[in-house]
This record gives sequence, C-alpha cells and structure tokens, in this order.
Amino acid sequence: MTMQTSMEKQALFVLIAILVAAPDVHAAPDLIDDAAGSQACFTRSYDAAHLAKNPTQKTTSMRFALRRETYPDSVDTPLQTFARLEIMRRNDARPWRAIGQCAFDQQANRADEHAIVSGYPHADGIACHMTGENLDAEGGIFMIETTDNGLKVYIDDDINMRTEARVTEGPGEYIAFGPADSLFILNRAADDACSDLQKAIKAE
Repeated sequence: MTMQTSMEKQALFVLIAILVAAPDVHAAPDLIDDAAGSQACFTRSYDAAHLAKNPTQKTTSMRFALRRETYPDSVDTPLQTFARLEIMRRNDARPWRAIGQCAFDQQANRADEHAIVSGYPHADGIACHMTGENLDAEGGIFMIETTDNGLKVYIDDDINMRTEARVTEGPGEYIAFGPADSLFILNRAADDACSDLQKAIKAE
C-alpha cells in the first residue's frame, strides 16, 4: 500500500467516524422515506452474452438494499440509512456481502479537493461508506445515483466484504473493483427480493 493510499484510507476513516457520530441527513429522498423500516431493493444479474462481451468483468450479479433503522440495542439514537451489498463473482459460488451507511453530502465525493470515486461525475451526492471489521471501521466507499427506475452504483475503491452472514465474523477481505466493475446499473425490485439479504447481514 502506498503512502498516499494509506493517507486516503485514514482520511476516509475519520470521515466515517464523523458520519457515524452525527445525526443522519436524509440519505436518499428519492429512494426511501424517513420512517423506520422504510426500505428499497435493487438487483442486477448479468447473462452469459453480457459476460462474454466483457471478459474482464468479475461481478456476475449484484443486490443492493437500503433500510432506515437504528443501531441495534441503541436508545434514543437517530435513524440511519443502512446499506447492504451482495455480489456474486466469476468462478466463485460464495455470495460476498458488506454492510455500511449511506448519506447525502454536498462534498460527498471530495477529499482534499479530489474525487474519491473517480467515475462519479459530481462533488455532491449519496456516498455509501462500508464498514471494516466492525461498525466503526472504514471498509471502502462508493457513490449511488438514482435513475428513472433504478440505481447507478459507482465503485473504484476496494470494499471489505465477507462470505459469513454476520459482519463481525472474521476480518473480511478487500475485494478489488477494477475498470470493468466500476459502474453497475441496477433495477428496482420488490422489497422482498432483498429480504434474505436484510436478514443475513445484521447491523451489529
């Protein structure tokens, strides 16, 4: 890891700590409302023809769920927008999963005046900060943007993901999202299409 990369990771860790400590600004007004339990589900599965045309793309499917909830066992804490991400990869039967939080900010995609996620074209937007080994540790960042009936997910950071069901089981593994896995266009799905994902990844 280069000195610059290490410093960027430290800066993002500090940003996560600020986001966790601060009251949540409504994360995604076009996706879910503020009520506890409000949720949204987005999915995409790539067929054989698409994958054949994109041989360097490693992601074969993605599910992304948002839900308004509080930290488990918390008392009088504000609602947060938790995000749960699941991907399947080529030649790997295991689902890789991550959990984090999403929030809107005018400078969501900026650190030291540079873009955090290079493929995302704006400074403001909804940033999703995924967790590392626990809810207080930084585990990668990506940006999301609404479409007419779905969602765009912009990733060029490594995301800490796990094959275990619970986020505190094991240290996880940083999955690299290369150029062929930097933009995903997901479709809105029924909420129950993500119900098992919501249950599998607990906010601990």
